[in-house]
Order: sequence, then structure tokens, then C-alpha cells
Amino acid sequence: MKFVDEATIAVAAGNGGAGCASFRREKFIPFGGPNGGDGGRGGSIYAVADLNLNTLIDYRYARRHEARSGEAGRGSDQFGAAGDDIVLRMPVGTILTDVETDQVVAELLVPGDKRLICKGGDGGFGNLHFKTSTNRAPRQKTPGWPGEAKKIKLELRVLADVGLLGMPNAGKSTLIAAISNARPKIADYPFTTLYPNLGVVRVGPEQSFVVADIPGLIEGAAEGAGLGHQFLRHLQRTRLLLHLVDMAPFDDSIDPVAQAKAIVKELKKYDPALHAKPRWLVLNKMDMLPADARSARIKDFVRRMRSKQPVFEISALTREGLETMLKAIYRHVAASKNALPPPVDPRFHDALEDAALAENARG
Repeated sequence: MKFVDEATIAVAAGNGGAGCASFRREKFIPFGGPNGGDGGRGGSIYAVADLNLNTLIDYRYARRHEARSGEAGRGSDQFGAAGDDIVLRMPVGTILTDVETDQVVAELLVPGDKRLICKGGDGGFGNLHFKTSTNRAPRQKTPGWPGEAKKIKLELRVLADVGLLGMPNAGKSTLIAAISNARPKIADYPFTTLYPNLGVVRVGPEQSFVVADIPGLIEGAAEGAGLGHQFLRHLQRTRLLLHLVDMAPFDDSIDPVAQAKAIVKELKKYDPALHAKPRWLVLNKMDMLPADARSARIKDFVRRMRSKQPVFEISALTREGLETMLKAIYRHVAASKNALPPPVDPRFHDALEDAALAENARG
């Protein structure tokens, strides 16, 4: 399925039904009085967070959603029927923004969360509503109130505890495949990853966290170069960023330090808040470095980067150093969950892993 994380839809709630002006007319009952009922309420539109969805592709094609209007009131004290509500199911982590006002209408962070995005109009009053002791034959009635109509921008930001970032071919997809049940496409050419991948990492019994892998960044990403800038929003809810660095580039003229600094620069341009998140350096492909030159290469990298964040030396291919890194990540995530919103429902982890297992079973 094509991954879609943005869509724009038009939604319109139903109008309220008009009230009725009517009088009771039966044989042998003169002056029966008013009996016009009120109009029915128009249908409203709700958004619900659904764990079974992971993309907004349905709204790329179904762009307009209209609820039915309420029925008009009738005589014999009959009120009009209300219009049916519409429930739009969306992935957990979707943000709904009013295009005209640029205000956030709703943010779906918890599975099953239901938010009203367009309220249906109230029904009009029939003349039965205006009957008083001094006005026994009212002829007033009111039309129904119009329902709300909006143009809504949908933006999906995946809920993950840890985000992977780095240059193309830094080994992000290999890493997420090694530590979780995710099976992204892995190849020996740049830009293999075209959309975000999620994986659940199990550290121990009842100890897990979610990792998000996005397409690789390149210099100029903040201005729109490459693919990664389109998915940087998916890292904005993470508690920790893992900055993967290719320590054994295929071209000897490529400087890993220069590449790492370029990524940091692009993060700062894109979003200062994202740049300020905890960001650990992960030096990947250590198995491809000569054993006698490995220590000197690492010391030179750390000295030139001048980073005060933790540094891990791993090989995603041979799993060297992964156990130590994963335990440190879990301790950091567990310690920060009480301080950093939003809380992620435990069912999100379980459903994500079940989906990954089902995908693996299909081949």
C-alpha cells in the first residue's frame, strides 16, 4: 500500500430541519391548538483514532464528506428525525488543521479517541414551541440552523519513542530490521527507503519501545532537497533521536564528520525544537573498519564532532554493540515517559507488533 501522510478534505455537517406551523384539526374538537413539531438536528462529523490504520490514503481519493440534514417538523406533534452522524476513521497520530484559520481542530493521540470536527445545525422550532397562555394560536416557526463546513488538512505524525536519522545508506533500514520485526527494503544504493517504517523493539519482558525509520537526509533537505524533509515531521514526537553515521563510506573522499555536521545543520534549519531533542551518535559499519585503525578513527571522529551526547559503536549487519545500545535507549525512554508528552497507549505497541508479524507471515 502506498504510504500517504498528508491529505486535504472538505467536510460539511448537516443543516437543521425547519420547524412546522400546524394546528390540530379534528371533528368535534374546535380550537385544537398548535401541533407543529420542531425540525431534526443535522448530522455531525467526528474523527476517530483507529489502530488498524497507518496511512491517510483513503482521504487522498475521498475528499468530500457531507452529513445528512435533519428532517423538517410535521403536524400532529411530530418532530423531524435527526441526520445521521459521520465518523471518519484515521490513524493514531493524525493532526487535523483548519485550512482557513490555520488552527488545530483535533489531535488524535490515543486509540479510540473521538473528536467533533463539524457540528450539525440545530433544528428549527415549530409553532408548538411558541404556545403560551396568552398566545394560544401561534403561527411562528423558525428555519433550521446551518451546519458547520470546513476545509481540513490531515497530517500524520507517527507515534514513536525513538527516531533514526542519517544520510542515505547509513544503515538505518538494516538497523531497524536487526532490532525489530520490521522488514524494510534494504539495498546497496541510496534512497532505498521511500516512506517511514515503524518497528517495536523488545528489550525484555514487558519492556519495549517503538522505533521510526525515515528516508535519508541530504544537504539542503530543509529547503526541500531529497526525500527526507517530507518525513521529518514524524520525528517531532519522538523522545530520542539516533543519528547514524556511516564510518566506512564507499568513497574515500567522503568525510563522515562533514556528513554528520550537515545533518545537524539541516535539523536546526527545519525545526529548532527537533534539533534540541536528545540526539545520540551511532557509529555504524564498524565491522568494515580495520581492527588496528578502528580506535584512532573513532577518537578522531568524536574529537572533531565535539558532541557531548553519548556515542555508540555498532555494526547493524553483525549485531555488534546492539545489546548495550538498546538497553541504554530503553532506560532513557522509560525515564523520560513521565516528563515528555504524549503518552502512548500500550495497545499501540501490541497492535504494531501484531501487524509486523502478520506482514512477515505473508512473505
